[in-house]
Amino acid sequence: MPSGSVIRYDGARGVVWRMKYRDATGVQVMETVGAERDGMTERRARELLADRLSDVRRKGHRKPRQLTFTAYVDETWLPECKRRRGWKSHTEAANRGSVERMRSFFGPLTLGRIRPRDVAAYIAQALDHYAPATVNLDVNVLVDVFNSAIREELVETNPALLAERPKIPRRRWRILEPAEVGKVAKALADEQMRTLFLVLVLTGIRRFEAQALRWRDVDLVDSVLRVRDSKSEDGIRSIALSPALIDALAEHKERSVYDRDGELVFCHAESGGRLNAKHFDAALRAALAAAGVDGRVRAFHDLRHTAITNDAAAGANPIAVMTKAGHSDMKTTRRYMHLAGVVFRDEAAALEQRLLGGHAATIDLAADSSSSSD
Repeated sequence: MPSGSVIRYDGARGVVWRMKYRDATGVQVMETVGAERDGMTERRARELLADRLSDVRRKGHRKPRQLTFTAYVDETWLPECKRRRGWKSHTEAANRGSVERMRSFFGPLTLGRIRPRDVAAYIAQALDHYAPATVNLDVNVLVDVFNSAIREELVETNPALLAERPKIPRRRWRILEPAEVGKVAKALADEQMRTLFLVLVLTGIRRFEAQALRWRDVDLVDSVLRVRDSKSEDGIRSIALSPALIDALAEHKERSVYDRDGELVFCHAESGGRLNAKHFDAALRAALAAAGVDGRVRAFHDLRHTAITNDAAAGANPIAVMTKAGHSDMKTTRRYMHLAGVVFRDEAAALEQRLLGGHAATIDLAADSSSSSD
């Protein structure tokens, strides 16, 4: 039967408890189980040793490989997740961005030595430089990294799993009013930028969806725009085009030298490559100033919110709004319905009709009630 021992270590930062045992291959393992400052006791250390010896006996537990955070994410996690999960380019870029932000903090540490307090320290430090939403994304990535390491039997626990997340402030969107949309469209001197603006406010597609749009995705005969490259399966959708938008896209196609099916709808004027989002942002800021529209309008985010919120305010069916926006569930769409002040009057009347037979029947019901009280 496997045996081991618990060792007390008096270090510069206080008492630390360790356990020593041999794994299923006979290799001696020295493992730190916790410090007294974090609540670890000799009794708890002995319980953990008993669990580990049980793992050696029943599961053939072996000493984990000593990999640093940097070595694991660069050599295993990033390439394997990209291959197995089929990450899209924007997903891969976001995950690599998180890894780069965490690299200087966790990089030289071995996976097995990263503790919950280390994750808490990273969150506190990162909040001095990044927005809460960005830090939350980093923690999500860290949780995923350790879940993968657990599956590969490199670590036993996930130190990021119970991390206290920073609170994300409620988003303040600058939603353009209908009159403002018309003014800004007229103020956009560049034809391509004006057409892109109209696509964004009339369809609500996302930035990368607009940048990936190709002429084969725009059916000017059947008046349909097809989003083929999105963040999820729910984002792959077909959107009806309004008459004004059909005319704008048709004119844009006539003017563009990049008008073949496989070419980008919105592109660099000289190379035909992907349109730089900063160019549209600059053009929009100039148009907003010329149109006298106050407030900071984020080029893609706020125009998407403008489209969805005004769609809801115009009386579109909630399911239609959700589908057009490419949302995976109604929870996200409901926020836009709330912003638009949607009160579902037609649905209220339909419920009355079903339950009480309509307004006239309700009046009769009230009359009967009053007469019976006499």
